[in-house]
This record gives sequence, structure tokens and C-alpha cells, in this order.
Amino acid sequence: MADRCLPKIEILILLEKVLQKSRTWIIANDLNIISDISFYKYSDLRKRRLDGEPIAYLIGYKEFMSNKFLVNNSVLIPRPETEILVDVAINSIKTLSKPRVLDLGTGCGSIAISICLMRPDADVVGSDVDSESLSVAEINSRKLGANISLINSNWFDCFDINIDKFDLIISNPPYIALLDKHLELGDLRFEPKLALTDGSDGLRHITNIIHNSRNYLNKEAFLWLEHGWNQATEVRDLLKSAGFRNVTSFLDLSGIARVTGGNI
Repeated sequence: MADRCLPKIEILILLEKVLQKSRTWIIANDLNIISDISFYKYSDLRKRRLDGEPIAYLIGYKEFMSNKFLVNNSVLIPRPETEILVDVAINSIKTLSKPRVLDLGTGCGSIAISICLMRPDADVVGSDVDSESLSVAEINSRKLGANISLINSNWFDCFDINIDKFDLIISNPPYIALLDKHLELGDLRFEPKLALTDGSDGLRHITNIIHNSRNYLNKEAFLWLEHGWNQATEVRDLLKSAGFRNVTSFLDLSGIARVTGGNI
């Protein structure tokens, strides 16, 4: 089946979805004749992809930290750079027994679930303001066998400052400025705006999290945030102004400072 408009890898991914066969099987077999139903299903997916819809939404999952996570258009698609956030988070609690962890804005649950799978002794909580996102996170947690708690909350609104204390708070919050032209380009056009932009300058939610997180962190606990490619300096300054110590940024695979945090 020739298709000059899509890259070969994307053709194979869509055929895997339609035919429910492995990529190896598809490559090894002659697909000049397929059923009408399969052809129409593939044609529909092909058109949607050519219109720019993300592959992850078309096939219904995205791989993250070597696990497949259910995704749909109610959640942000996990990115490879966010794996840096998970690695940094895991390293910061490596000496703790049964650490309590909070993932703010958990989305499909990829961060919280990955940490739980790597540290089964951890008490991991994922929160999100969007109930549809939490439903996706619940499905992923059950499918992957991760025992996490999920809470519907607008950042810290539903947490008790006198009771809820954590050894680690992490977040990949919406950090794209409202007027950033990238929101109208590529995959971002199809992803939920609530998960992409804070409706302001890109630092509104980050500032809120930094300002309030101290009230929910145990002594020596860490806060780590993913942020935009050009926000590292501002995020470090915000953390230092809030009294965080050992403030550090970590680079993603492109050499861009992508994760910043510190401890109290």
C-alpha cells in the first residue's frame, strides 16, 4: 500500500492500529489486498494525521518511561523531556524510606505512575483540576498496576495545610504564554489548552506552586518543576526568593535547561 504523504514509520504505526498486527508482521506480508473495513479505517486515520492530529491520539497511547499510557484529547501527550523530571525526582528521594510524593497537574498520570512503579514503597498522590484527566490517570494506574491516589484539586486548594506534608512535590504545569504562536502549531493545536497555557505569561502557575509548596513540604523536602526552554533563570530566581536552597536546573537531551528545583 503506497502512501507518499506520510512517513513510512507513521504508515506502519497506523496499520498496526487498524490491523492489530505487529510491525514485523506487516512488513513481512503483502498488504496490497486488505478488507474494505480495514482500508476505510486506515484512510480515516491517514486523513486525520495529514490534518495534523497527533499520532498518540490516533492510536490511543504514548510510550513513556518504557510503559504505554492511554491518552486522548483530554490529556497532554507525555514528552521525552519529561522523563528528565522523573529521573531527577527519583534521585532526590533515593535515601528515603516510604517517601510521600505529590504530582501536581498529573494529567494522564505518567509522572506519578512512573515514580510509583520505580518506588513501590512510595505513597504517591496525583492531583488535577480536570476530572476527565483523572479518569484517564485512573485507567492507566490500574492497567500498569500502580497504587497511586488521585485527587480532584486546583493545585493545593483541596489539600490540608495542617495534615498534607510531602517529601517531594513535582509538577509539569502549563507554562506556555497565552500569546505564544506555538500554541497554533503542530500537535499543540489538538492538545487541551488547559494543560498547555496558564492564560497569562507562562509563569503564573509556576509562581503559584513555588509560593505555596513550602506549606506542604517536610523539612529537607524537594520541589521540582518542568518549565519552558527559556524560563530556567526566572524559575531559579522565584525559588531562591521563596527560600529554597540548592536550587539547580537540569538539561534535557537537547541541552536545554528543562527541570529546575531545590529543597527547603
